[in-house]
Order: sequence, then C-alpha cells, then structure tokens
Amino acid sequence: MPAITMQDEPTGDGLTALTWDLWLTPFPKTVGEARRQLRSALTGWQVPEEAVDTAVLITSELVTNAIRHCDNQHLVHLQVTDDGAELLLEVSDPSRNPPRPTVPPTHAESGRGLFLVRAAASEFGARHRDPVGKTVWATVPRTPTP
Repeated sequence: MPAITMQDEPTGDGLTALTWDLWLTPFPKTVGEARRQLRSALTGWQVPEEAVDTAVLITSELVTNAIRHCDNQHLVHLQVTDDGAELLLEVSDPSRNPPRPTVPPTHAESGRGLFLVRAAASEFGARHRDPVGKTVWATVPRTPTP
C-alpha cells in the first residue's frame, strides 16, 4: 500500500498551500493507484474537475515514466502542492537521466507521454536531486486560462 501524507504550509502571503505526498513502489500497477489517490485528494481540496482531469493525466504519464526508468529497489515519490492558483505536480525517482521526448514510430503504442505532458501543462521541467535522482515537474492552473 502506498504511503500518503498531507500537510498545510504557509505561503508567505497569508495563504496556505496544501501539499500531498505519495510514495510508490516501482511497479506498473501503482500507476492506477496514484491516479485514484490523486483524484480523491484533489476532489477533497475542491479543485475544479477540469484541473483534476488534467493533473491526473499528467501525473499518470510522469509516474509511468519514472517507474519505467527506475529499478525495483527504489521508491518513486509523487508530491502535489496546491497554492490556490495552480497545482505543482512533482515526480521523483533515483535516475539521473533527464526526460527526453522522442518521436515514436507512427504505429507505436507508447512513447508520447512527454508530448502529452507538454501539451497539457502550463509549465514543465526537470531538476537534479541531491544526492541522487531527479524530479520531473509540471504545473496546472486551478482554473482554465482564457
């Protein structure tokens, strides 16, 4: 069973950011669990349905990539922060290799995840983690931009 924590953090402007963490074993079946748990958390935070759907799609792709490129000796960490204006989705794994979108063959059934993330997210990036690993992140506005 994944480990889940939630906390409220002051943002410095008098508001409170909500943070939700989920530690996942690096097996494909945990991607579905991450989607279900995230949808439940965001719905509980009263995030609009469109933003929830987008966040769940992005998270599914990022967690799938982390699990695909992670050995089964380490956990994958999913963290979501809601500052009231946008959701910050972060997926960390022990690999130092940055995400590299590739153009898959037309008939391929996989390989388009990062293109989906780039299209759906407001912003997308990656950073190294010390002492090991990386975090791939994306942002989603709580409300759609016109």
